[in-house]
Amino acid sequence: MSQQVNDLTKLIQSLDAIPVHLVGHSYGAFLCLLVATKHPDLVRSMVLAEPPVLTLFVSNTPKPIELLKLMFTRPRTAVAIIKLGITGLAPAKKAARNDDMGKAMRVFGRTVLGAKFYKNLSESRREQIRANAIKSELLGSGFSPLNPNDLRQTTTPTLLVNGGQSPNVFHRFTDRLCDLLPNTKRVQISRASHNMHEDNPSAFNQEVLSFLKKNQQED
Repeated sequence: MSQQVNDLTKLIQSLDAIPVHLVGHSYGAFLCLLVATKHPDLVRSMVLAEPPVLTLFVSNTPKPIELLKLMFTRPRTAVAIIKLGITGLAPAKKAARNDDMGKAMRVFGRTVLGAKFYKNLSESRREQIRANAIKSELLGSGFSPLNPNDLRQTTTPTLLVNGGQSPNVFHRFTDRLCDLLPNTKRVQISRASHNMHEDNPSAFNQEVLSFLKKNQQED
C-alpha cells in the first residue's frame, strides 16, 4: 500500500493541476486519505467512499486483547469488525491459500457488498471481479497504519459517502472519520451498498459533482 501511495503522489506531482481533487472508493479511498495526510499541499479536496480504515482501531490481524479493548471503548465497532473477520476476511483468506480464488471472491463479495447486492451483480461484473482477483492482495501485509492525530490535522475539505444499505462496519468506520477529520460533509446514497457508484450512480454522481463544484468555486 505504501508503494501505491508513492505512485499516486508522483502522479499528482507530475500533473500541472496541483492541488488536485481526489475521488476514491474503498481501497482507493484509503489511498487518497493517506496521500492527503502525508502531502496536504497536493490535495484541494477529496471524496472518500467507504474507505476500510480498519487500522484506526486494530492491527490488520487483530489480537484478542485488541478486540477486547475495543469492545469496552467502541462496542458496536468491535462487533462489526469481528463479524467482518469471521464471515468474510478469514474464510476468504483460507480459500485464497487453497488457490480457490473463485470461492475467495464469492465470500469476500457477499461480506463487503451484502448477500443481496452480491447476488444482483451481473455475470459480466462477476467475471470482471474474478479476472481482477489477486491472491497476494488477500494474503499480503494489509492496510497501512493510521494515526488519529494525523487525521485531526488534515483540514482538506472531505466528502464522506456511505451506501444506505452497506454492511454496518463501513458506517462505523465513517463515524470515526467524522470524529477525527475537522472539515467533512457526510452523505448517504439510498438504495445502495458498498458499490454505491454502481448501485445508484445518478445519486452518487450528483453528490460528488455538487461537492466538487462547491470546492472548485472556492479555489
